[in-house]
Amino acid sequence: MPSEPSEKMSLKTALQEKFWSVVAILGVVTILGMIAIRLFNHDRGKIGLGDNPEDFVLESFTGDVIDTHDLRGSVLVVNFWASWCTTCDREARLLQEAWDIYQSQARDDVVILGVAYMDTSPSSRSFLAENSVTYPNGPDLRSEISRIYQVTAVPETYFLDAEGTLRAVKIGPFSSADEILAMVEGIIDPDQP
Repeated sequence: MPSEPSEKMSLKTALQEKFWSVVAILGVVTILGMIAIRLFNHDRGKIGLGDNPEDFVLESFTGDVIDTHDLRGSVLVVNFWASWCTTCDREARLLQEAWDIYQSQARDDVVILGVAYMDTSPSSRSFLAENSVTYPNGPDLRSEISRIYQVTAVPETYFLDAEGTLRAVKIGPFSSADEILAMVEGIIDPDQP
């Protein structure tokens, strides 16, 4: 006949084994759930050419509030950049050159928005001043805008037509302001050569 202490020890050991088994199962389920949520959110937000990305509101560094829904009727160029990006300074100057051309022509059918990606406000403001950028720019607080576009690196630029449909994407820096102008004009007049 087994003794009482060894029965208690066996019962205690069995309970501990069950406890740790349950903890391990819960841990695996939690990790799988987190992976599933991450994949679901990633897939849900993934956009492609011909899609209509979700509208967003950008509070610019100058205090203006820009709602992309209000920009319907204009081609929208959304450029993600950061002050720590080694090619973004040259690209900001090229975007500024394109902006200046459209502004000098009094064109309101093209809007360029800069979105500071994973950057600090002081660094972003210094970057804009150093590169003499005047087109609207603002921070991507809580990465909400970059999640819409599934930004993975900078620079990345998205071109939306007057109806808010994604028509072109540029991953990496532009080679010239003419490249930017050609992409915009190709959206405004798709029949041009």
